[in-house]
Amino acid sequence: MAELLGHGGLPVHLAGGRRRTAERLASTVPGAIAAPLETVALEAQLVILATSLDVSRREIAPRIHEHLAGKVVVDLSNPAPADLSGSAHDSAAEMLAEHFPKSSIVKALNCVSARRLRMLAHGGPAPTVPIAGDDLAAKRCVTYVLLRLGLDVADAGPLHNSRWIEGLAELLRRLGSEEGLGDAVGFRLLRLDQVDRTHAGRAAIVPADRYTFGKEQGQ
Repeated sequence: MAELLGHGGLPVHLAGGRRRTAERLASTVPGAIAAPLETVALEAQLVILATSLDVSRREIAPRIHEHLAGKVVVDLSNPAPADLSGSAHDSAAEMLAEHFPKSSIVKALNCVSARRLRMLAHGGPAPTVPIAGDDLAAKRCVTYVLLRLGLDVADAGPLHNSRWIEGLAELLRRLGSEEGLGDAVGFRLLRLDQVDRTHAGRAAIVPADRYTFGKEQGQ
């Protein structure tokens, strides 16, 4: 993800753990800067949590949730069944929102593997990224960034619809591991009602550049 952001000309601040992965990654991404977690949280307007749900809740949120008040937080995590056991929520994103109560949580990018992102950074085909969130302005911000990076975006509605996005990620994982498709498999949404039949009966499917489903009332 950092490589794709760097290629897109966006400023990138990286925070890592004890293994100093942020420093090593920053040295390979044009314009990227490695900094302590608290510094990144204070300076950034949009924070992408490329960490597991457990790490985000137990290690990251207690340190920076106040720094992220009023900011956009993108959740990439895909929960294990045990993560949701005993929870009142059906998605990792909803659980994470409890730990960042003053931030706008947007579910996104959990359906795109690291390999697919690297392929896109080097001219590969763009998958569709479903996003979900309750703050429309936050979703517009995330959509702007993703479109600038060359990704296709589909608005999946409010944050509680994250359960369906996380379910899609599980389907892609199973297709990759159990059906032998590997981690290069991706998802692309097509608008089948936008079929051009004007050329001698031949049909051309138009990609869903602006497709929206689960549209909120009044949007």
